[in-house]
Amino acid sequence: MTRYPTSRSVRAPFTEVRTDGTGSDGVAVSLPLDPGESVFHGHYRGFPIFAGVFLVETAHLAALAHPPAAAPRLRLARLESARFLHPSYPGDTLVFTLRWTHDARGWVCRATAATEEHQVARIRLRYETADSAVRPLAGDDRPPGDTADLGPLSLPEVMARIPHRDQMLLIDRVDEFRPGERVAAVKAVTFSEPCYRHLADEAAGPAAYGYPIGLLMESFNQAAAVLATAERANTDVLAEEVLMLGGYTDLGFGAPVLPGDLLEHSVRLTRTVDDIQIFEGCTRVRGEVVLTVGAAVLARRPAAVLRG
Repeated sequence: MTRYPTSRSVRAPFTEVRTDGTGSDGVAVSLPLDPGESVFHGHYRGFPIFAGVFLVETAHLAALAHPPAAAPRLRLARLESARFLHPSYPGDTLVFTLRWTHDARGWVCRATAATEEHQVARIRLRYETADSAVRPLAGDDRPPGDTADLGPLSLPEVMARIPHRDQMLLIDRVDEFRPGERVAAVKAVTFSEPCYRHLADEAAGPAAYGYPIGLLMESFNQAAAVLATAERANTDVLAEEVLMLGGYTDLGFGAPVLPGDLLEHSVRLTRTVDDIQIFEGCTRVRGEVVLTVGAAVLARRPAAVLRG
């Protein structure tokens, strides 16, 4: 793996990812976490953390910038797994190491992320040929005729439950809400969002306007957070607890999401063990499933423990 220049970089929705070098261990890319980046505004107030979804986003963009030598143009089909091991903060520099393998179903990129002090994440992404047809994703529907106990919730009512704020509050309304069971929430994607500010007035093509997968996943997670805080609101992470993303298993990605689309999240709580909750579900745009989530793990942790 020696064909990639050390000067290659890729623009993420939040910062510049630069290539440090290549070798027998794979491609190494680094991501300095600028405290001024928009993703730290509103996530969380008084205790900014680099969200796990952006670790996945960074690994994905770095993988596209550094594909295996024998591969055609690729597109992301699945996030097979992600484990988030330690939080990262403004001012940290993350180093990602990418390793590619190939099997009968396509190409797999295994990525690890670490700071100087901690291993931060382990991520496994599966890719398909970009020119192949996007396979339809199947989402589970709730039983017909069932109704929610609470809802709809307006945006102020959502803000009274979860701590996300300006630039990182990624749900606009909750349509249905059954505490302990499920939630349905929506998010309107607009071109005025910070993730599109780096685009030129005349972008190269429609692909440039694809909504970042990190924001798509984060919007789903925030719907899950509404469900996780059904019994007790969690708007101040310093006084209460930090709702942390612990990991993912088996996420599928469908057609790209574009400005003007309305994300419709359907989230179900499948299991609760102590301070850990596990969710599954899907996201639709105009009836078409664009994201499936096999399992998303949310855990509550005191801010003081995470700082340590």
